[in-house]
Amino acid sequence: MKTIKYISSVLVVCGVLSSCEKMLEMEPKMDLSDKTALTSTAGLQSALIGAYDRIQGGDLYGGRIWVAGDMLADNVKISGEQNTVYEELQMINKTMSADNRITTSFWSNAYFTINLVNNVIKEIPNVSDKDIAANKDRLEGEALFIRALLYFDMVRYLGNPVTGLGVPYLKEPTGITVNPARDNIETCYQNIIADLEKAVTLLPATNSDRATKWAAYALLGRVRFYHGDYAESIIACTEVIDKGGFTLEPLIINNYSAAKSGEVIFAIMSTTADASCGTLNGYYRYKSSGKFSPSNDYIQVLASEKSSGDNRVMQLYENIEGKFFTKKFDDRYMNVPILRLSEMYLTRAECKVMVNAADLTAVDDLNVIRARAGLTNAKKATLSAIYLQRIKELAFEGDHFHNMKRLQKDIAGLPWNDIKLVFKVPQREMDVNPNMVQNE
Repeated sequence: MKTIKYISSVLVVCGVLSSCEKMLEMEPKMDLSDKTALTSTAGLQSALIGAYDRIQGGDLYGGRIWVAGDMLADNVKISGEQNTVYEELQMINKTMSADNRITTSFWSNAYFTINLVNNVIKEIPNVSDKDIAANKDRLEGEALFIRALLYFDMVRYLGNPVTGLGVPYLKEPTGITVNPARDNIETCYQNIIADLEKAVTLLPATNSDRATKWAAYALLGRVRFYHGDYAESIIACTEVIDKGGFTLEPLIINNYSAAKSGEVIFAIMSTTADASCGTLNGYYRYKSSGKFSPSNDYIQVLASEKSSGDNRVMQLYENIEGKFFTKKFDDRYMNVPILRLSEMYLTRAECKVMVNAADLTAVDDLNVIRARAGLTNAKKATLSAIYLQRIKELAFEGDHFHNMKRLQKDIAGLPWNDIKLVFKVPQREMDVNPNMVQNE
């Protein structure tokens, strides 16, 4: 019996970081055999649940996939509330090595999950039970969404801006003997876009706590935005804004809680038995002796309109005994918001300006966000005005580091394309794959 495998093994040693989340274990929660488990609709459903469970982990969307960017961009500083470990110091100091535990676990967990959903996509046509007809489109759409989500963040962290190399974009299940070469960044983007464009045609408008067509549209809007396809991003964002039925939460802190928010398009869900936010709590929650607080420079940006009564500053941050902490991740059982409606408004506003600087509707999108924050309306949507609101609205949500690279702004005193800001390919991958090229 052959069990599902991922691109290659990466040695993971518990204790390197402050804790070892269950999601970092390389053994799957169930032995999914491609001879038995994926021969029924129930088996495909179980495999997808395993994929959602995997992306919930601390090295993916449950934590470090966000926090890594904030460490690299100097958006955070060490709070002194608990010890900072080697891998974190490497990111803060821009000295990442090929054996960095954060980057290697990101790679291995991402490819494990990609291989899992690739197996689902491959086996869907081979399932013929009574339930498959009603579920096959949704199952494939969810698998494509998860694959695109992971590859997008992989290419953003591992894509080499000098050589143009991205990551291997695998569309078929692989075994441990496969030695793929890196696709270039543009190929990765085209594949991500193709996956999402297909996903929006397959996913339902409602899907319990899982990916929907609106989540696929929202991610497509984000991907198009970062790729510079501004007109296409406007179209995707507009689908979500006009048709998705989402509304901005009047109380902003509600977006970071265990309750469902009308603003959140897609979130990593938590339960009391299986919280997705433990790693984020550990990094930022004061009551968990959070490792990080906002850096002094970032505080100045966040508080730049405090005198005007910015609700984000008042609701989401707190000065505790002389230390400034974010309260976004204080709820021990919060659902981690991956895609929110506010991002769609800000993305569409900037895209409108990029397509036509005279577009008078761009300021309407900007003012939707300003109004919710308790700020007066802007008279014009300039790029700098939109950029400021984006920093404040999406702080510590995995956006700012990548946005500075998109805008080709210096990061932590380094040029945006400095190789020190790019994840290394794990050393284990370099050792076993002769076709792999390192970021150096």
